[in-house]
Order: sequence, then structure tokens, then C-alpha cells
Amino acid sequence: MPEIEIQLANMVDYPLIRKIDLGFESNYVWKSQIDDDLDAYTIVLQKIKPPKTIHVPFQAGDETALENMVKRNEVFVARYEKQVIGFVHLDRDLVNNRIEIKTGGVKPEYRRKGIGTAILNGIQEMARQNEIARIVMTVQAKNDPAIRFLMSKGYQFCGYQEFFFPNLEIALFFSKNIR
Repeated sequence: MPEIEIQLANMVDYPLIRKIDLGFESNYVWKSQIDDDLDAYTIVLQKIKPPKTIHVPFQAGDETALENMVKRNEVFVARYEKQVIGFVHLDRDLVNNRIEIKTGGVKPEYRRKGIGTAILNGIQEMARQNEIARIVMTVQAKNDPAIRFLMSKGYQFCGYQEFFFPNLEIALFFSKNIR
């Protein structure tokens, strides 16, 4: 397989990035349950298998939002054979010395071929070079393929937030210390 290049996106890449389908199929979903007693507050996350595989379309936000992210140098693209086949939107949190991966993905026909691993490795190397201590990733609770992928790469569950996404889906947060 030819080398995968990870580069800062530019405005020429913008229309190509917009065409990438970030929808996914999932065999599991995560459900939250909160018990609020007078003496205790308990949160339980449970992995549930629905009766059949579900398709989750990507909830695209404002069309100009992605364009502005590219202009602010917050988007990196993955190129394979000179084609844009994936991207990630990063946000650097200077206060906590971490990079937050807000969204991203790989074209469906290139998934499970090492592209996501190359993207994560590129981000981790960039983090090391910039002395960033931690990477945090936001994932929809229904995105079991991404959750399994992150856990296989050493990312650990570190929190969640209900009603986080435009579709009011639960966000799960995974992190990995880099140094």
C-alpha cells in the first residue's frame, strides 16, 4: 500500500472534505442511566445490542462551519494516491495542554485499511513534536466501530455528556496520554 500522507487542509481540499460520508453502521449502542439520590449520584453506561445493525447518518452542521475550520487551520486531511480519503477536525486546548479531535473520518471504501491508524499516528506524532501531553476524542454513543477502534489504540474512556451532538446524542470521550 502506498504511503498515506497527513497534511493540513487548504481551501482546495474543502469541497473534497465535504463529500466524505461520515455515516456508519453499528451493532451496539451505549445507553446512560442516572440515579440521583439524596446521598449519592450514580451514572451507569451500558453497552446494548439492538435487534439489528443500525445505520447512523452523519449530522452535518452549518455548511460554513467546516469552511471556517479549514481557514483557521484546524482540519487535517489524509491523502492516499493523491486523493483526499479522510480528515479530522482538531482543536488545541492550551489551558489543558491537549488536542481534542472533534470530528472526522475516512471514506467508507477506505475504512478498515489502516487509514484511521495512520491519521491517529500522525496526530500523536504532531502532539509529541509540540509537547502536547494528551489527545481527547469525542465519539457518538452509537459509534461502536470508532469506540472499538480507539480502545484498540490505547485510548481510554474518560467521560460523557448527554445531548452533546446536533441530534441530541450522547458524546463519549476517550483519551490517551502522549508523553
